[in-house]
Amino acid sequence: MNLSLLLNKNKQFIKYAISGTINTCITLFVYNILIKLGVNYMISNAIGYFLGIVNGFVLNKIWVFKSHKTIYILFIKFIIVNIMSLVFSTGFLFFLVNELAFNKIIAQLITTIVTGLINYTLNRLWTFS
Repeated sequence: MNLSLLLNKNKQFIKYAISGTINTCITLFVYNILIKLGVNYMISNAIGYFLGIVNGFVLNKIWVFKSHKTIYILFIKFIIVNIMSLVFSTGFLFFLVNELAFNKIIAQLITTIVTGLINYTLNRLWTFS
């Protein structure tokens, strides 16, 4: 299989990965700034994640999934998926930091990758389907 065919076949996932990278950068940037300002890491995670969600919805709606469904319905579904992801993300982050003694930044990075894969699947199959 040549590269062009492979890229075309996985175009939506590649766009999602780019969008997710941008969202992750926003989340990690805000998380790190808040941590350095002395904000609790759990609160920092929630704030950073929320800002990533807002950016993610816009990019997913107009660029990744190119959905033409009613914005209200899409946004509700997107928020539901992301609230579930935030709960998972926060629990997983807590587990990595408090139970396994991971560095807070490394734990956030691992959590973000796992959560991103879950989000893609749920958004593709439910939110923007």
